Amino acid sequence: MKTKILLAVAVLLGMVSCSTSVYEHPAVDAAPVFPGSRAVQKKARNVVLMIGDGMGAEHVWAAWLSNKGKLNITTLPVTGFSITTSASHTVTDSAAGGTAIACGCKTRNGQLGIDADGGRLESLAEKMRKAGKSTGIVVTKSVTDATPAAFYAHVKSRHDTSAIAGALVDAGFEVVAGGGEGDFTPAQRDKLAASSQLFELAAAGDCEPAGKRGAWLPLTVQKALQILEKDKDGFFLMVEGSRIDLSAHVNDLPETVRETLDFDKAVGVVLEWMRTHPDTLLVVTADHQTGGLSLLNGDKAAGSVKAHFSTFRHSGVSVPVYAAGCGAQSFTGVQDNTELAGKILQAAQLPASRVRVK
Repeated sequence: MKTKILLAVAVLLGMVSCSTSVYEHPAVDAAPVFPGSRAVQKKARNVVLMIGDGMGAEHVWAAWLSNKGKLNITTLPVTGFSITTSASHTVTDSAAGGTAIACGCKTRNGQLGIDADGGRLESLAEKMRKAGKSTGIVVTKSVTDATPAAFYAHVKSRHDTSAIAGALVDAGFEVVAGGGEGDFTPAQRDKLAASSQLFELAAAGDCEPAGKRGAWLPLTVQKALQILEKDKDGFFLMVEGSRIDLSAHVNDLPETVRETLDFDKAVGVVLEWMRTHPDTLLVVTADHQTGGLSLLNGDKAAGSVKAHFSTFRHSGVSVPVYAAGCGAQSFTGVQDNTELAGKILQAAQLPASRVRVK
């Protein structure tokens, strides 16, 4: 009786889910051919960092099965794993996970761009901008959401939307695209539109789910690359498949697969672009795993997968890292999420030391 009561409480708290789904997905086009790079050992003039929010290895392989064994992500030649614990929790949230990736330092859950003691950190985007590179963010939730905000904001709470929006206005990005129009005043939107070469807020809040927004993400990534490539000093672009996390939080397997495949199409756009821009580093990873997804069965030939979510929350497992291009070889093996920023800066031949501003 005691065990049954504890289990019931766990389900109510979102700790346990009994969601098992079978999903058959119509195969979509993918380009499972890595373009190769003659400049693997050379300086990465451009860096594209792609984050699948909540995307564990299980999400990737569910999409792979559903798409009959074809994914762009799985063609990347270097693979590894990232440990995602935060300074305060074994199971990180997106704010701490995003900060670790963006700034190379652990922080407490809920905090953005500051360390565990409240010291301001310098992000990859900020360092790249100081080096004379153009910068951009393209996401499928609000541009003020935790993961993108980790690249420009420095606040104690991820929910301080007003301060985060103000920080983005002053951040100096050449490309800003995603949702979140309602988070900005008209004056702030006008300032962003005037200071950015591509400024698009596609929704008042988060962008529509993948099943409704069409090819918005891959097309916007393509536009971002066309704009940023004009900078002779190179660029830094962060792309987030944000809604993978949302669909996994509600244990929606079909939408989780659709979001992961949409993110994979954006990866394909970058890989195709890299054919003519070999002085580029591409890193694909996640801030954490969401839903405790496990694969129970599937049929690659039929494009079907049977999977089970064990929670409505995040889990504490390591997440995959995929890399291609200049400096990609350093991303293999098991690494802490705080190591990614340093490796990216090393590939770009920029100082990799952590900056803490008092």
